Amino acid sequence: MKKLYTSLMLLILLCTGHALRIQVQGESTRHNIPETKIGNVQYLAIKDLTPIFRCIQRQERSDQRLYLHLYGETFIFMEGTPYYSYKLDSFNMHHPLTRIGGDYYLPRVFLTEHLPMHFPQEQRYADSILRIQKPVDRSVQVIVLDPGHGGKDPGAVGRKLKAREKDINLAVALMLKPLLEKELGVRVLMTRSDDRFVSLGDRTKFANENKADLFVSIHTNASKSSSSRGTETYYLATAMTSDARAVEALENQVVELYEGGASARSKYDDLDFILSDLSQTEHLESSNELASSIQQNLIAGTKSYDRGVKQANFYVLRGAFMPSILIELGFISNPDEERLLANDEYQQRLARTIFEGIKRFKFRYDRIRNT
Repeated sequence: MKKLYTSLMLLILLCTGHALRIQVQGESTRHNIPETKIGNVQYLAIKDLTPIFRCIQRQERSDQRLYLHLYGETFIFMEGTPYYSYKLDSFNMHHPLTRIGGDYYLPRVFLTEHLPMHFPQEQRYADSILRIQKPVDRSVQVIVLDPGHGGKDPGAVGRKLKAREKDINLAVALMLKPLLEKELGVRVLMTRSDDRFVSLGDRTKFANENKADLFVSIHTNASKSSSSRGTETYYLATAMTSDARAVEALENQVVELYEGGASARSKYDDLDFILSDLSQTEHLESSNELASSIQQNLIAGTKSYDRGVKQANFYVLRGAFMPSILIELGFISNPDEERLLANDEYQQRLARTIFEGIKRFKFRYDRIRNT
């Protein structure tokens, strides 16, 4: 009740005020960021600052902390208090960080006094204008989602409900896309958004041509044994276990079945693709981290059996020159998991947990790239 009362009071006191004028070096026009009056104090919504400062925010609702990363540094705020940590010191804004709904608001003084103090070379506030250097943005901005199979290639088919892998993959991808766009503000492209066949080579070619920062291929698993179960996430490397080699063979057989047989398979094994593996080595560590982040969140959110993060030589990942992973959501050959995978609510949960994994990875990855 107390939290509800506080939120209602904030909404009552909320009214639009003036705008903070920001001049970015090298740009002819100024940005006017709307100020919001909470009580008698002017605040600015962090979401309005993000496009200009290229800042990254991450919330830890469990302890009400907000991490804000900009200019290669991280600020840690505590919701409801005026204090924040920067490097090894604590600073007082005299007005608390405030959250209304899902949006965080910083007091105006943080922009006009504190940031120029921390970044005197990048920012200066004078004549009622905040002048800043244009931030370099190396953050994740384009994500390609790849719903596996499609069209003439149904993928694996369930034994009990006859659910088709291609339909499940697409459904989860279509649910994931708006989450990424709305909550992370990234551009999301799909190798297919309907029931059509796309060759493995064209999938990664699409990602490369669109300069994707991440490539996420979504699949469901199958096994001769109906008792096989669980979720696993892969990144590109030589398969290390017999199980991984079995999954690798299952996914790669698309080439022989639907792309022209053995002659088509040789296309994926020629020198260009071997060289592409060498070019991808710089992304292997990041691919591993992305796979681990998604796998952890999938298991936590779905309570599925954890088969772990694995390595395999998937053709669909071999040509992607960015962090790339392949998710096996569960075993469609297992009657219990087939029932879950075909369920709309469970698909929504899969999309949400994959989103959380990408979000956590993006925060760390962006922070490193923008330092």
